[in-house]
Amino acid sequence: MALDPIRYLTNMICRFAVLVCFLSFVYTGICQNHTGANGQTVDFITGPSIQSDLDTLKKWIEIMHPSPFARCTEQEWNAAYLTGQAMYNGGGTRLAAAQVFSRLTNVMKDSHTCVSLKSLSDAMSETHGRLPFEITTIQNRIYTANEGSCSIARGTEIKGFNGQSARMVLGTALQLVPLEGDAPIARLRLAEKFWNELATMMIQSSPSDTVLIELVSPATDESIVQAVTINHSPSSISKSKSNKSIEWKFTDHGVAYLSISSFQTNRNKEFKRSLRRGFRTLTKRKHSNLETQTGLVIDIRSNAGGNVALMEMLVPYLTSSPVFLPHAVTIQQSAFTKALYRRNGFDLPLRRTSKHREMARFSKALRETPIGSTEEILFDIPSHPHKRLNYSGKTALLLDGLSASASVAFASWFIQSGRGRTFGESPMGSTSGTFGNPVKRVLPHTGLTVNIATAQYFSSASHAWESQPILPDSPISWSEFDIQNGNDPVLEAAYLWLRHTQQK
Repeated sequence: MALDPIRYLTNMICRFAVLVCFLSFVYTGICQNHTGANGQTVDFITGPSIQSDLDTLKKWIEIMHPSPFARCTEQEWNAAYLTGQAMYNGGGTRLAAAQVFSRLTNVMKDSHTCVSLKSLSDAMSETHGRLPFEITTIQNRIYTANEGSCSIARGTEIKGFNGQSARMVLGTALQLVPLEGDAPIARLRLAEKFWNELATMMIQSSPSDTVLIELVSPATDESIVQAVTINHSPSSISKSKSNKSIEWKFTDHGVAYLSISSFQTNRNKEFKRSLRRGFRTLTKRKHSNLETQTGLVIDIRSNAGGNVALMEMLVPYLTSSPVFLPHAVTIQQSAFTKALYRRNGFDLPLRRTSKHREMARFSKALRETPIGSTEEILFDIPSHPHKRLNYSGKTALLLDGLSASASVAFASWFIQSGRGRTFGESPMGSTSGTFGNPVKRVLPHTGLTVNIATAQYFSSASHAWESQPILPDSPISWSEFDIQNGNDPVLEAAYLWLRHTQQK
């Protein structure tokens, strides 16, 4: 999660997410070339190089992170470091190095501090291609989530490919993806997004190769094999979001649907205009003679967050009282971040409002806090209810394991204010707050990029810090039948609740 003042921070998170945390895959001169069994060249990094970068990563986190032991003890942190030292001390590939560094960062349970996945998946796709379909996991079994560019039907169970176990590849992905508190569903959903590239890397394929996919026949429950061609399309992690991060749909049943796929800042004005247009239409429908009552569904599934300033634009349309969101932020200043903030400057909000003063104060703290110091900035200027377009009707919020950072901050307010009912899966975070403002640093020997959080956002004045993720009021699980038939059980449950509530 980030605030608008810093240009550098506008493209962060948890965009899944996350989204979320990403990993740059850069080739360096320290690497030696070795030849694999099929004659392809694979990267190799010496053991001392991996160990040196592990030491560097530990040092960086300890001087840059605002609260490295918020979700782990110092003893657990040091134990994870020692475990990492024992891994691949004879050397290994960059993937092996990533596993070493993930062993250290994952003990923190902070998805903003991690060995990144984005560039690693991009590089894997560039070299090895990617399987041409997405997957999802249902009761520990792997299914195709869409057809992609091949002829495997949605909802078909995948057992393996070219002799590799599909579940084994997913298990490897789980070792690499970052954690956010105790959120196993979120971790699984992120691992699913990394599966396509990891699968082709593990069999050392190339784009346009043919892979034999072992499936389970829906008709006979027997194993069958189908050939698919590996493609070279962008990875599922690095696919760019649609230019329209916010979309409205109005049904004939008096229920409005608002989908927000991202809180990114590249289209501030369009985001703000779309919010206003949608809530103006919703207000007109509510007062129409044809519709005496309306409901609203807000869908932030797969919204990995972005900028808290955009998220705050949504709150005035839904609240009946002033809201402080977030309540405060703690920043940790290092020589690296101080130079970064001075070099990049900051952007002010679109209009000079009371929030302008708050962000100017925040920006000043980022630039002027002494190196080695921690400072807390209070956000004491509230978001007030919108005077004319405030919506007070029934509202449902949809979440999944890829909802992260600023999305979780909004969900936290939504739940604590009693604004409506939540549906879906536990997201990547708790109601207490989130880390944020991650900076990217490249490890000198392995060339891998890591993200390190430099701020801690609190959702309430208590500054309580939890690890348990948000539990939806109505947990909804998908089935292979839902995938096969294009159903959306989460949205259907929300519609049913809204319509039933209206009829009472």
